[in-house]
Amino acid sequence: MSNRLLNYILLTIILVLIIVLIITNKDRSGKEESRNEFFLVNFDNKDFKRLEELANRFKEGKGDNLMLIPPIIDGGYWIHDVMSNGSEIYWAVDNSRDGMSSNRGKAEYICKAIDIRESEDHYTFELSKCNNFKEDEKLGMVSFLKERL
Repeated sequence: MSNRLLNYILLTIILVLIIVLIITNKDRSGKEESRNEFFLVNFDNKDFKRLEELANRFKEGKGDNLMLIPPIIDGGYWIHDVMSNGSEIYWAVDNSRDGMSSNRGKAEYICKAIDIRESEDHYTFELSKCNNFKEDEKLGMVSFLKERL
């Protein structure tokens, strides 16, 4: 074979590999973006905005759902399942994987209000008007450090 033909074949193979890599990376980034839309694990600005969106959708009477897995310092993960139909929020917290917790298990809350409380260092998502709690009692569910936003 001539050098010209070999160069042509090599160039074709390189172009095909580049196209495959571009397509593969595009698919991966699309899947990753989709996963992060419903699974919050970084507790950064993007995750804060997504949980804020759930709260705003709830106030507009729209449903939504998320799974939150806050970062841990010690112990095990606390997994939060949050589902809303626009009139009630179902928030379950499973800390059964946390060996350091004295009260392991799954806690479930059904509530009619969600708000964000701001303190000096945190934003905390709070539920209120919850079944089996006083009407005005506020339950702090998750917090976001301002310095991470």
